[in-house]
Amino acid sequence: MTLSLEALADAYAFESSPRRADLGVLHVPFDELIGSNRTEARLDASVRRHEPIALIGASGCGKSSVIAHVLGPTTEGVVPVYVPLVAAPSQTVDTPEHLADHLLATLVRLAGSTGEQVERDLADTTTVTTRVRRGRAGYAGRWIGADVAAEVLHQAQTERNATLADKTDALAQILGTVADGHLVPVIVFDDTDRWLSYESVELVARFFAEGVRWLLELPAALVVAVHPRYFETTSPAELLGYLDTRIDIPSLESASAVDAILRRRIETIVGTSDTSLTEVLASGASAAVLAVYRESGSLRRALQVCHTALHDALSDGAQMISARHVVAAASAG
Repeated sequence: MTLSLEALADAYAFESSPRRADLGVLHVPFDELIGSNRTEARLDASVRRHEPIALIGASGCGKSSVIAHVLGPTTEGVVPVYVPLVAAPSQTVDTPEHLADHLLATLVRLAGSTGEQVERDLADTTTVTTRVRRGRAGYAGRWIGADVAAEVLHQAQTERNATLADKTDALAQILGTVADGHLVPVIVFDDTDRWLSYESVELVARFFAEGVRWLLELPAALVVAVHPRYFETTSPAELLGYLDTRIDIPSLESASAVDAILRRRIETIVGTSDTSLTEVLASGASAAVLAVYRESGSLRRALQVCHTALHDALSDGAQMISARHVVAAASAG
C-alpha cells in the first residue's frame, strides 16, 4: 500500500491525545525503544506482586500509555480500577475517609456497567481497540458480574455512613472478590496532573502521606502517576515514602525511536503493514521531531507538531513532511 499525506490526515494518524482505550494498542514499549526491561516489564512484574508503584515522569512523557499498555485489554490476569481525579473536587482525596468514599463510588460506577455498555464503550474508539479482544473479563474493571455488582452496591450503601474502618473492610471484601477469581486488582491514579498548581501543594503532600498509607491496607496493587514538579516542594524520599517501587519514564535518544512511534501510529490507525516512512517523511524530518521532543520532554507535544506539520505539508502541496515543516510547526506553538 502506497502511503499518502492525505490518507494520514484523513485517519488522524498523529493524534496526540487518543482515548484511553486506544493508548495501549498505539504504545511502543520503552523497553523496546531503548533496549531494557526497566519500564513496561518492571511495571508488569511489580503489579503482579501487588506492589505500591510510583510511575514518575512529566506531563505528556508517556505515563498513561505505559499504564494502558501494561494493564490494557490484551493483558491477562489483571484488573485495573482507574480512579478519576480530573472532574473531582480536592475534597475527594484530601483525607482517607473521602478517598474511601470516592473509591467506593468508582466501584459502584463499574458495577453498574452492563455487558452491552462495555461493547458500546469499546466500539466508540478511533478504530484501534476494535482490533483487539473486546469485552472480556478483566478489562477496565469490567470484571464485575451481576452477582458481584449487587454485592458492591450493597456494601457501598451499607457503608455510606460507616466508619473508615468499616469502609476499608468493605473495599477489602470487594477487591478480595477479584483475587478469588485469580485476578490481580490494580488501583490506578493516572490523572494526577490536575494537582500541578501552587494551590495543590498541601493536597499532594496529604495524598502521598495519609492517602497512600491508607490505600496500602487494601488487597490490591497500586499505581500512582507522579510528576517531577512535586519534588520542588517535597523531596522524593519523603513524598514517595510509601511507594516502594519507583519507575522513571526514560527519555528517547534517537530518531529511530521516533520512527518506531510514527510507524506504529500509521500501521495501527491507517491499517497498513511493513510501513516505509520514506514515503511520507523526508530526510531529516524524524531528527527534527526528536529535537521537539528533547526540548519539551513531551511525546504528546512531538505528536502535536507532527500533526501540524502534516497539514502544513498538505497546504504546500508537498508529497512528504520535511524538516522545514516540522520546525515551522514547532515555532507556530
